[in-house]
Amino acid sequence: MKNTCLLLMLIVSSLACSKLSNLEDWEVSNYQPEIAFPLVNSSTTLQEILESVEDLSDIVVDPDGRIRFRYIGDILTRTSEDIFGTLSTALPPLIPVLSKKMPLPFNLPNGVKIDRVDLKKGDFVYYIENPNLEAIKVQVTFPQMLKAGQPYTFSVDIPAYSGSGARPSASNQVTPASIAGYSLIPKNDTVYIEYNAVTPSGASVNAGLFLVRITDLQFSYAEGFFGSLLYEGGRDTIGIDFFQNYIKGNIYFADPRVSFFLENSFGIPSRSIVRDFKVFTVDNRALNVESVFLRNGIDFPYPTINEVGQVKRDTFTFNTTNSNLDVVFGSGPIAVAYDVDAFTNPFGDTGVKGFITDKSFYRVQVQVELPLYGSVSNFLAEDVYDVDFSQYKNVKQLEFKVVADNELPLDISIQGYFLSSSGQVLDSLLKPLEQIIPGAKTNAQGISTTPSSKTTLAGFDEIRFARIRTAKQLRMQAYISTENSNPGKSVRVLAQQKVNIKVGAKAIVQ
Repeated sequence: MKNTCLLLMLIVSSLACSKLSNLEDWEVSNYQPEIAFPLVNSSTTLQEILESVEDLSDIVVDPDGRIRFRYIGDILTRTSEDIFGTLSTALPPLIPVLSKKMPLPFNLPNGVKIDRVDLKKGDFVYYIENPNLEAIKVQVTFPQMLKAGQPYTFSVDIPAYSGSGARPSASNQVTPASIAGYSLIPKNDTVYIEYNAVTPSGASVNAGLFLVRITDLQFSYAEGFFGSLLYEGGRDTIGIDFFQNYIKGNIYFADPRVSFFLENSFGIPSRSIVRDFKVFTVDNRALNVESVFLRNGIDFPYPTINEVGQVKRDTFTFNTTNSNLDVVFGSGPIAVAYDVDAFTNPFGDTGVKGFITDKSFYRVQVQVELPLYGSVSNFLAEDVYDVDFSQYKNVKQLEFKVVADNELPLDISIQGYFLSSSGQVLDSLLKPLEQIIPGAKTNAQGISTTPSSKTTLAGFDEIRFARIRTAKQLRMQAYISTENSNPGKSVRVLAQQKVNIKVGAKAIVQ
């Protein structure tokens, strides 16, 4: 268990059936009428308890002994494919060339202005007809598509038209031309295609039907102003098992935190928009986290145009001073759900030039931290253990004696219920519920200074012990509070705080 019961029920269980295996020695051969002997003499710290647990992935112990429950969400990632995908579909699938100099009909999102795009892949296909009665040589050039400073250009010869039937044509549809390695550098936000058709006599004429297709575009780099656009991020839910064994009661965390870890290699000013940030509670409520930073957004760190390839990192933490976390996490949280989107160029400053590479990404990961610092009122947790008294047929009466010394600033009262195989309550461990471990007194910082001590007796006469002989389970309940020993104060539970428990037993046998 990685929750309250990890720290508390493990202590309480030492008083319950997990130690009843020591009763195996009670089947004595000399049938003494009364036997008294120790069962438990245990001294342990929370640190030692934690070290005995196999999975501590949700628990952090700081060097000063402070304990934090930590819950980490999935990594929400977006890559350059989201933006490059917009650029790769900016051209129509088939482009008719209607004049000797024509702008390519890029359809970019509103406000996007590209200064440069480096192509790592792309195919260029053309189809040109000759309507002229003379053969023509067609020279095609993309002045703004450059490699090593030279524009992309090619020429093709097309035979003369006979005047009837199908017009002669030229096409590279079978073997498209690769434009990988070229850069598109628009002129006044435009990339042109130009052609010149010349007859053998040197006359400049028009080509007939002229179609081009640019497909399978992939980019390695883009530079410019990428608009003020919203890109959907992702949704995640973090489960919180702190209240896994919760039954009732109130707990107040004095210093809960929710941290957003941001990584970004997009060279674009961006703002994270946290949507639908909710805390779900044990009583089936959904509470909204409120903060001015949720209304205004959280800015991503980003590399400048001179920092291509770098990854910028930052952390933003919601706490009780900038949000209502004290309210929503004081209501028995079992899950945190959030939706994070990204909004590019939130200030709309077109003078800020950004960049994207084919390896650009941003990542968001959320971490919830619940330090064991706060107050508790009548918090009830429970767990169930198997028991078997059938082998102790010679035991007539039974009495436990529990001596507890406690450095924890928590009042712990326990009760146990012996259950039949059908789950029916046969009897209780204590009559009535009793505070077994009083909390230690604390200083102004909530750290215990004066350990507490308490001796408790739990007796089973012949009638009561006969009643529980058929018990199969023991349901242990721990009532935890700070109101008796430290009323009105927030207390801090530390790993080095110690609990000493001595349990003795006295049995009358027949």
